[in-house]
Parts: sequence; structure tokens; C-alpha cells
Amino acid sequence: MVSDEEIIIQLKDGNMTAFKSLFDSVYLLLYFHCRKFVSDPEDAKDLLQNVFLRFWEKRSEIDIHTSLNAYLFRSVQNECLNYIRSSKISTTLDESLSDEIKNGLNDNEPSPYSDLVALEIEKIVEETVDNLPDQCKSVFKLSRINGLKNQEIADKLNISVRTVDTQIYRALKVLKDKLKDYLIT
Repeated sequence: MVSDEEIIIQLKDGNMTAFKSLFDSVYLLLYFHCRKFVSDPEDAKDLLQNVFLRFWEKRSEIDIHTSLNAYLFRSVQNECLNYIRSSKISTTLDESLSDEIKNGLNDNEPSPYSDLVALEIEKIVEETVDNLPDQCKSVFKLSRINGLKNQEIADKLNISVRTVDTQIYRALKVLKDKLKDYLIT
């Protein structure tokens, strides 16, 4: 697997294949992270799109001192918090409107169904990760939850970087298979 530094170099060179590969490898996890802050699935997708678009547009200025995953998770979290702040301002303004106007503006609120689907997906992800073989689970959590680089994981677990790559690939493959009914292809 390619290191974060190599991916960043490729991105700075405008390599769209590297960007797509990065997008494909982290989108689902970033989506679940985003849903911790934003209940509406469409809003979460829009926010992720904003993060990736800004990341691509500012790729030449990228200066990451943590792992690429940690950087993206932090970017998503900041995007969500900004969205929540702006929503609170909008809510304050909406409260001053008459009830007739407010009723017409609330058509896009999350439905109980979308909330249940999100909870179901989170449960599937948690159960799937918990049922991974021990080494695969450890590697995956260190990578995707703790945001460690593959070399850092290899050093920490005393395994090769190639083993780390393989374990992450296997975990993502299992997750993709378990979530195939929820993924848009």
C-alpha cells in the first residue's frame, strides 16, 4: 500500500486516480463519523462532498503533520461543527417567523426511518469490526479509528507494513460486503 506521504505527493501533482482511491478507501468511515454529528443522511453526504472538494481544491497547500486519515476525520468534524453552528443561527432566525411560514420550511427534517437506517448501519459496522479476526480488528481500529499511519501500526504491533495493508484491505472488504444493501453503486 502507498504511504500517506506518497499519496500527498500524488495529490499535489493532480493525480485524480490517487484522489479516487483515497476517496473510496475512507468515504464510508467518514460518512459514519459525520453522522455522529448530523442526523440527516443527505446533509452528511453534502458535508462530505464539501470536505473532499475543498481538499482537492487546496491539494497544493496540503501540509499534514498527522496521518492522512486523522486529517480527514478532523476536517469532517470541523465541517460538521460549522454546519451545526450555522444551523443554530438559522434556527434562531426561523423562530422569529410566523408558524405558517415555519411549517413550510421544515419539510427536510430527518425521518424516523432515516434515523433507524443510520443506527442499523452503525450497529452493522460495530458488529462487523468486533467479529473480525483479532489482528485484523486491531489493525483496522488503529488505522481507521486512531488514525495511525500504516508504518506506525506495523511498528506498534511488530508486524510488516505489508501485513497492515492486507489486514486493512480484508477489513474493508468484509465491511463493504456486510453493507452492500446500503451502498449506492
